[in-house]
Amino acid sequence: MDIKSVTKDYVECASGGAVTAPNNGSWISAYAIHLGATTIVNGSWLQTLCAQLGITTPVNGSWVIALANYYSITAPKNGTWWYAIADEACNGTPSVPFVWNTNTNNWEAETRTWSLT
Repeated sequence: MDIKSVTKDYVECASGGAVTAPNNGSWISAYAIHLGATTIVNGSWLQTLCAQLGITTPVNGSWVIALANYYSITAPKNGTWWYAIADEACNGTPSVPFVWNTNTNNWEAETRTWSLT
């Protein structure tokens, strides 16, 4: 994982490969829009992404730490929260189950193979 593109890595992994390009230069906005966001929250795409994931409050005043907390990350990795978030998304267990008819994944945007269990 390249430390210079951890937000890109995070978005590509967290979206299951469905998001392949930034939106107006922002990977975070591309992912938030992929998840269904139609308007930006408080002028922040990060806060918008958090809202899409059900995160409503920053942790220690930080939306990045709140996003890390969403993935059960308790400390930065390689000196950054973003690196820890990307590492978890790319190497951890997917946060959204991938089972037919039991979640709200956008099936048309998914690249993984669906299972019945």
